[in-house]
Amino acid sequence: MDIGDLDVEDFQRAWREARHAWDQINQRKLEREASGLQLTGQEQADWLQAKAGFEACEQLWDLMYQAVVVGGDDEDDASSA
Repeated sequence: MDIGDLDVEDFQRAWREARHAWDQINQRKLEREASGLQLTGQEQADWLQAKAGFEACEQLWDLMYQAVVVGGDDEDDASSA
């Protein structure tokens, strides 16, 4: 995946939205479970979708971290070898 054209503000906004959606649906799930209830089929599908969306943002975050922080030291590693 090429992250060179990724707009940082767009990514931050997408991450916050995904995190917010995940937090809301996960809170609903925890409340229902505490009440002895299960999520409906649609709620379960929404929960899985929110989870997948947030995990996708987290994976992109990891890629960005690897490219910027870890990948930024490639020259130093090559010169010390």
